[in-house]
Amino acid sequence: MKRVVRTAEPDELKAYREANPMFGWDEMRQDAEGRAVYDVIRPRLIEGQGGICAFCEIEIISLDSTRCRVEHFHPKSDRATPHNWALDWQNMIAVCMGGSQRHHALPYTKEPLPENLSCDAHKDKMIQSHRLEECCEGWIINPVALPAFPRLFFLEKSTGELLPDGQCCSEVSVEGNKHPTTQALVEHTINMLNLNCDRLCEARKSVLWNIERNKKRLRDAAKTPQQGMDELAGRFLQQRWPGFFTTIRFCLGAAAERYLQNNEYRG
Repeated sequence: MKRVVRTAEPDELKAYREANPMFGWDEMRQDAEGRAVYDVIRPRLIEGQGGICAFCEIEIISLDSTRCRVEHFHPKSDRATPHNWALDWQNMIAVCMGGSQRHHALPYTKEPLPENLSCDAHKDKMIQSHRLEECCEGWIINPVALPAFPRLFFLEKSTGELLPDGQCCSEVSVEGNKHPTTQALVEHTINMLNLNCDRLCEARKSVLWNIERNKKRLRDAAKTPQQGMDELAGRFLQQRWPGFFTTIRFCLGAAAERYLQNNEYRG
């Protein structure tokens, strides 16, 4: 998971919400004008996130609507207050299909399907089984609230699993955290979104192996360790943003942090 910086709300959504303040998400999508607004929202979110899923960081830059959808972090069905969560731009993020589509190839899906669900697909499963509060703020990390620095996730290279980085977690507090520590919040987020399913771990290992091959080529070209890592940081992170950004960031270590700091990374 990487930080998401919210971009400006589309004028089309603002105008539609003001004209239809009581409409929910399904009502908007069933309305011809509302559907046109949705067709603005989804690519705008994807573009603002640099083309990757807000939860697992898989690439969703394709405009193929079967590869991604709009997730409401706070339940869009919440009508307990006058606030319209369904049409709140600040409540929306773009996510992948969470491995739920059997007709896609790796890394977008993998059998057995239930074990390889992730992101909002697994989040919904956890809510339905009462393992996660429906209003999940503070129980799992909202990507919008994730700090840009330091990196809170550690990669277990032998398995491709994400783990909390204990040292980095001890340095920051996340606003609204309902766990005793930031580390516990990160760990619960990983579990509730199933970010360590086999499908995602295999994909991260592929990214890791690619980086290791590139490191060897640079060593063979007589680059010093710092020269090689700095070159790789520039190569891998110049795209905004590469799939499995956090994996790349971890594997490139201090060179990645220097590159991101120098380029005023905020998300």
